[in-house]
Amino acid sequence: MKKKIKIYFFHPYSGKGGADLSISRLINGLDSSIYDIDFISLNYPKIKKKIFKNIKYKKINSNRVLFSFGKVKKIISEDKNYEKKIFISNQNFANVLSILFLKKINNLKIVLFERNHINELTFYNNTVDFVKKNIIKLLIKFFYRYADLVITNSKISSKDLKSFSNAPIKTIYNPCFFKLHKRKKNNNKKQIILNVARFVDQKDHLTLLKGFKNAKSNKKFILHLVGYGEKYDEIKFFIKKNNLFNVKIFHNKHDLKEIYQKSNLFILTSKYEGFPNVIVEAASFRIPIISTNFKSGSSEILLNGKAGTIFKVGDHQKLSKLIDDFCSNKKKYLIKEKKCSVSLSRFSNLKIISLFNQTLLKLIK
Repeated sequence: MKKKIKIYFFHPYSGKGGADLSISRLINGLDSSIYDIDFISLNYPKIKKKIFKNIKYKKINSNRVLFSFGKVKKIISEDKNYEKKIFISNQNFANVLSILFLKKINNLKIVLFERNHINELTFYNNTVDFVKKNIIKLLIKFFYRYADLVITNSKISSKDLKSFSNAPIKTIYNPCFFKLHKRKKNNNKKQIILNVARFVDQKDHLTLLKGFKNAKSNKKFILHLVGYGEKYDEIKFFIKKNNLFNVKIFHNKHDLKEIYQKSNLFILTSKYEGFPNVIVEAASFRIPIISTNFKSGSSEILLNGKAGTIFKVGDHQKLSKLIDDFCSNKKKYLIKEKKCSVSLSRFSNLKIISLFNQTLLKLIK
């Protein structure tokens, strides 16, 4: 029997977003002398490019998460060389199924990562989506309490999920690699507003574009949109229809350092989040930040408005006024930015990895 602890990271659909980035940083930070790690997914593990240590990747051939759990259970049950095992699930629909299918496996601790606020499940696209999300919400309410631990990435997420499900919950922020970067001079006559977000409904680019379009000062700015996703064509159409010639899209761009360095203002208009890494990244480049007050993360990172500017989700009229205000009162926003950059040590990679490691060791004692 091996003395090492076996960890299974289950992330059904590995992609290029913030969840994979956070998971990769956690895995890279774990001590290989203590843990043996498997990464289990249903698709090709795109996270592989971000992990710099020797772990095992196990791809399950299944077109549904529900149907994959027979094979997941088999992987864990046949792994008899470890006295202590931890299964870490990373998406809410998979989290519920993890409790249903794996709870009775001996010597297995089940940890659920809830990466978005429970409020995520109040947003839906159609009737089918409405029914699906309400079912997930009901299952969360009933089954999360049976997990050994549920980890969220913001204090408000922890508070609201605890109230909703009575689950054993701990807040661990996303680990962030950052250093305070030097700004580069923007030689363009116009100031640059930056948004970095996937082109999906959650990120609500239309509020950003409407707010930018109706700002009286918008001719003094260029808006840079960086991202990828299913709403790409819709965003392009809106830009063309409204003759927003001072909006530029960077599609599938990965090296963002120079874009951040030359930007004057960062705006995020999400409807909901868990912990928005891009706000921390923007702050590390000393960029003033305007964000919707989504649940959750923005108010915690921006110190409830003392380290950034917060407005109501979907309020494009207010956003227009804030853009105009930034244009005429930049010093006010720079003062807030300084407070934000000074407070970033809360999210340091080393600090979060240490907390995560302590949490896991305490769990299996």
